[in-house]
Amino acid sequence: MRTSSSLLSSPSFTRALARRVCMIVGACCLVVGCCAFGQEYKEAPVDDSLAGQKDAVLAGGDAKEVKDFLRKYYLARWTVRANAQNLVKYRQELETDATARSGAPQQTFLKEAVDALKSYAGSKDCYPACRFNAALAIGSLNEAAGDRSGAGATPYAGAITTLAQMVNSTKEVPDYVRLAALIGLVRHAELGIKDEKMAGNVKSLFAKILDPKYAEERGIRPEIYDWFQEKALMGLASYKSPEGTKGGAGTLELFKRIVDDQDANYDLRCLAARAIGDMNLESLNSYNYLDLSKSLILLARDFCVDEMNYIDAELVRDVVKTAANQVGGGMGGMGGSGGMGGGMGGMDMMGGGLGGMSGGMGGGMSGTIQNAKSMEAVVARIQYGFDCIQRAIKGVKNGGTGVQAKLSDSDEAQAAMKETLGKALAEFDEMNTFIKEGPSTSGGMGMMDMSVGMGSSSANVNVDANSLKDHLLEKKIKFNELLGIDSY
Repeated sequence: MRTSSSLLSSPSFTRALARRVCMIVGACCLVVGCCAFGQEYKEAPVDDSLAGQKDAVLAGGDAKEVKDFLRKYYLARWTVRANAQNLVKYRQELETDATARSGAPQQTFLKEAVDALKSYAGSKDCYPACRFNAALAIGSLNEAAGDRSGAGATPYAGAITTLAQMVNSTKEVPDYVRLAALIGLVRHAELGIKDEKMAGNVKSLFAKILDPKYAEERGIRPEIYDWFQEKALMGLASYKSPEGTKGGAGTLELFKRIVDDQDANYDLRCLAARAIGDMNLESLNSYNYLDLSKSLILLARDFCVDEMNYIDAELVRDVVKTAANQVGGGMGGMGGSGGMGGGMGGMDMMGGGLGGMSGGMGGGMSGTIQNAKSMEAVVARIQYGFDCIQRAIKGVKNGGTGVQAKLSDSDEAQAAMKETLGKALAEFDEMNTFIKEGPSTSGGMGMMDMSVGMGSSSANVNVDANSLKDHLLEKKIKFNELLGIDSY
């Protein structure tokens, strides 16, 4: 059988498109400094004669000398718009210099650097790229460096209050500055905040950001607010505890509400499921795990529908790209490798709104997606989404408990749900098998054979887009059956 969907009216497709457009426009604004709006920006005077004094000044640790060096040369360079292309290099230099020292000289350097960066991030006189990178740099400062990935680092605890103030300020602060500061706060939470009171305050702030009132009160654009929610959820998930800011099961209940929210994007809903799978639920016995189990199966059902719509979007774009190539169009502006950039573990399941069609190779509406990377992205989205839900059900070895383990065999309803969750897990496994082996009968359609990178593993893709869409419909029906829902 063949499936169809109302692509253009799909809320998830509309959200993905709006979000990708906003990302592109926002990135352009940060690079060019919003010059289109005629904003006049000021640049701090840079005293290049101080360039050779870095080692002596920073090793000496005199607060006034360090402050003058940073604000007259070292960090003053950031405010010069001609240096915008060097901001990443400047940030890396700052991070390296911060961990090259210890003791009092290091603490002086870190404190004065945060103070200067805070003034740049908060100044309307600085161009946007400078403000964004200044806020980002505050959250990336370490007292001790970790490995190449940043694991094992000791972040500068003195930056937490500044970052929290930026994120939570009731004053007029650009959302991109708030977001950069939030990224830093999440990093601190993931690496561990030693001060219990501070850790609790940051946890409360993450929960506050997940409340839509936060966006309304601070004027965060809806398409940008998705990113705030995802980052805040990641930060809250790093605590790996079901407890809310006032104890009980507040965090678990918050994550469940997100899983249940059909208006939320699937990045967020799947991230919430994944976070539940990472939680230690051993001490939480009085929670309604039956209802939570149903929520996870419903998420799997909804995810199938959303992915069918996404496949439709990819098929349409493939036709448009192919047609443009055939008439010599090229449509270079819609290049890209497809949408898995961001979200948990670097995977953005709602990505690819304007990307992924870097070279159609002929075909028309042939039932498959001609571009290999786009097809890989489709498969990776499905596998990642199902993996998040599976994680919530099974938990993590030597980590999260998982919902299935919290259901009692001695209770008839819970035992039945435990069996139902087992059947849902079997459906996830069968989907992976289908992707690797393909449909039992191809119906004359050309199969695709390509390698899809999934972390350190890979899988063969032997399905065309329409066959995959049909299989998702079968899964949707199966999940409805598991829930006792009589619906096509």
